[in-house]
Formats: sequence, structure tokens, C-alpha cells
Amino acid sequence: MLSVVDTGSSGAMRRIRSALETVGRRPDDVRQIVLTHCHGDHTGEARALAELTGATVVAGERDADVIEGTGPYPAPRDPFSRSVYRKYERFARLPVARRIQADEELEGGLVAMPTPGHTLGHIAVLAPDASAVFVGDAVWHLGPLRPSWRRFTVDPDANVDSVRRLAALGVDRALIAHGPSVAGSRLGALVPRR
Repeated sequence: MLSVVDTGSSGAMRRIRSALETVGRRPDDVRQIVLTHCHGDHTGEARALAELTGATVVAGERDADVIEGTGPYPAPRDPFSRSVYRKYERFARLPVARRIQADEELEGGLVAMPTPGHTLGHIAVLAPDASAVFVGDAVWHLGPLRPSWRRFTVDPDANVDSVRRLAALGVDRALIAHGPSVAGSRLGALVPRR
């Protein structure tokens, strides 16, 4: 049983297929697609992958309507950032089978965890057996490691609280959507002490 965490933007299907081939697996081995949030650079190929594999789609409750096409897209507030993100609004919408409202065990030993801030329904995916967490866009590593850029974040204060929660997991590895992974211990330096 395989899970795919985020599907990238439109055109990423070739990379997904290549990654499956590299590990000796086929598309029909994918049984679960977990979307960390509703932005098109994370959900762009979700519908195509779901149709190809028949996999269950999992997302945060507060982002699920956007992914399904029944809720408003959470575009950045400032005009420049909105123009940059405009292309990510245009992804094929699809049904979400599991809506995450609280920490929830998923197939394959994964745990979906609400980590709101970047979007209101943002989730992270903990892989306890690998001592790793997929942080989605709660943390960025384009240039210096930092919490999600404020201009692309719906609630920056909630995002900092989510990063604090991720740091408290004590995992060995934090897998970051935008940039290279880092030692999990580095997440604690991103949040002010209380």
C-alpha cells in the first residue's frame, strides 16, 4: 500500500510515475493521496492521479471544499502575490473522501495532523515509523529555513503555532514541500519561546 503526499502542480504526473517506477511500484499500488492543503501547486495532479489509481483522497476539513470546487480559493491578499498565485487556482477539482478535523490515523501507519495557518485547512503528515513529518507549506526552505511566507499565509500567527507543534514532535526529519528536507530539530529555532 502506497500513499502519495501532495501531487504537485499541473504536469507533475510524469515525475510521479517516474518516482513509482524508480521504487519498482505501479500506479495501482497507490491507495491514498493526502493533500496538505488546497493550493494548486500541491493539488494540481490529484484528480488525474485519483482517476488513474482509484486512491482515496484525504485533506483538511477547512480546505476540502476548495479542493472539491465548492469553496472560495484562499488567494493572497496583496495584488503582486495574487498575480503570482493565480495560475495555481486553476487545477482540476475532485472529491475528498476523508476530511481531517483532528489528528487521525491513516492507512500505512501515517497520521494526519491539522496545522492551520498557511491555509485554514492545512495538514501535516507524520510518518512515525520513519521518524519524519511532511510539513507541506507550514515551513519553507527557499533560501533560509522559515515559517511559511507571510504574504502567502492566511493566518501567520496560527502558522507559527503549527510550526511549534511540528517542532514538538521530535522527529528526525522534516520533509518540506518548497526546499530541501532538514533535521527535525531545526524546526524549534523557527518559533519564539513562550
